[in-house]
Order: sequence, then C-alpha cells, then structure tokens
Amino acid sequence: MTDVDPVADPVAELARVRGRFAELEREVATLRASEAELRAMFAAMTDAVLVLDRDGRYLRLPETAPGMAYKPAPEFLGKRMHDVLPPGSADAFLADIRRALAERRIVNMVYSRHIAGQELWFSANASPMSDDAVVVVCRDITEQMRHEQVLRDSIRQQELLREQEAALLQLSTPLIPIRDDIVVMPLVGRLDAARIDQAQDTLLQGIAAARAKAAIVDITGVPAIDVAAAEGLVRIARAVQLLGARVVVTGIRPDVADTLASLGELGGLVTRGTLQAAIRDVEAALRQRRPDRRATT
Repeated sequence: MTDVDPVADPVAELARVRGRFAELEREVATLRASEAELRAMFAAMTDAVLVLDRDGRYLRLPETAPGMAYKPAPEFLGKRMHDVLPPGSADAFLADIRRALAERRIVNMVYSRHIAGQELWFSANASPMSDDAVVVVCRDITEQMRHEQVLRDSIRQQELLREQEAALLQLSTPLIPIRDDIVVMPLVGRLDAARIDQAQDTLLQGIAAARAKAAIVDITGVPAIDVAAAEGLVRIARAVQLLGARVVVTGIRPDVADTLASLGELGGLVTRGTLQAAIRDVEAALRQRRPDRRATT
C-alpha cells in the first residue's frame, strides 16, 4: 500500500490550509493585542521615546502623551543626531548609545538643552533593543534640577551665614593686651551660650599664648545677664584660675550683682566696679606675687 500524495487529495490540502490560516489569524490577533497594549502604554507616557541605531540615526519616534517640554520632531526620522543636535551633545549621546550596545546594559545620561530661551534638563536611559539599536526614554527633570539648585544655594547660604556668625563671634570677643602680663576682654551685647563658650575659648587660648598672669573681663556693654550667663562667667573664672592666672570682672550693675548673688558659690570670682579699679587690683596682686629680687648685703 503506498502513501497518498496530499496534493492529490484536495480535501486534505484544503483542511491543512484552513488550519494554517486559522493559526495565522490567531498570531495576528495576538500581535494586534500586543500592539494595542504597547500603544496604550506609550499613550500614557509623558516621556519621549526614541529608537536609534549605533550611528545615532533616528529609526522610530513612538507617539507618547503630551507633557514634556521638548520632544524630537517627526522630521528627525532618518537623520542622525549630529544633523539635529549641537556637536558636543551629539558626541556624548552617541558615546553612551555605543556603550549601552557594547556592555549590553542600560546607560543613564543627564544633559541640558537651551530651548526657547531657557535651559531644560533631561534624564535619558539607553537600553539595548538589538545588536545595532537602542531604545532611549527621555524624561524632563528641569523642575527637579531647579529644586536641587535651590537646595544647594540654600546650603551654601547657611554655610556662609555660619562663617559670618563665627567671624562676628571672634570680633565680639576681642582680647586686648594692656601689658605683657595683663589682658582685657570687653564683652558687648547679649551673652548666650555660644558667646560664653567663644569668650572662654578666646580667653584661655590668649592667656596661654601670651603667658598672661591676669585677665579682666569687662561687661559694661552687656545689657542684661541671666542666670545662665552668670554661671558662664563663673565657669570662665574657674577655667582661667586653672591656668594660674587671676581674673577680674568689671562693669557689674546692681541687677547683675543680684543675679550673681543668687548663685551662692561664685568660685572665687572677683568683681570690681570699673576697668580702672580692676587694673589697679591686678597690678597690686601681681606685685605681691613677684619675688623680692633685691640683693642683700
């Protein structure tokens, strides 16, 4: 018994063709559904989507939703990036496209363009689509970049203010030598914790550097002193005494005296009414501390 030639059997051939046709219809239906899904996805995207080859030629410009400040024009199709972009931008783009193809991975690029008199910023991801083409998704990040710039400017401004504040603290706590062994620190303005700390650091470093034996802290220019500031003055006096130097506070008003008296223990804090009185006091104390060098015969 021999096999039947399907060509000789029209019924069998017709059934085979109909089956193949049905199969093709199903494939077409699947492709149409996939295409419709892709179109819907693109229609929902506000980013620009480009398909380019390794030479930077625009192969496809899928339509996406409006919303991006700039999208490539339809007439870009068939042109190369060097035909429509500034040379520097085109070179950078092309390098990233070829890197994405060579490394078979997504490459991100951030770039700016001047359009309609303003600088716009974009973030683009180039992803390999084949051996010679990439799909590039570009997103407008201008607002993000502007916010980041505002943040950077704000941080720089805060740093500048801190530097100026530190400089003002230095200027507001001057240390004036009136003799080789006596220094004066006049304080002006409100004494908060930062001013107290700055005054103590400046005074201690100045005494150590000059090898001073006495320091006068004048608070005539301080409008008011609360308990915290009074405690700070006592702390300064104790720190100076640990260096072996004498400290005298001048410019004490009645209200300041009341605040200091409320502290109880003043840790050896010496006060005088005027700067002149303080100078006489420390000079007398220093004379008493000097050894008698007169030779005896």
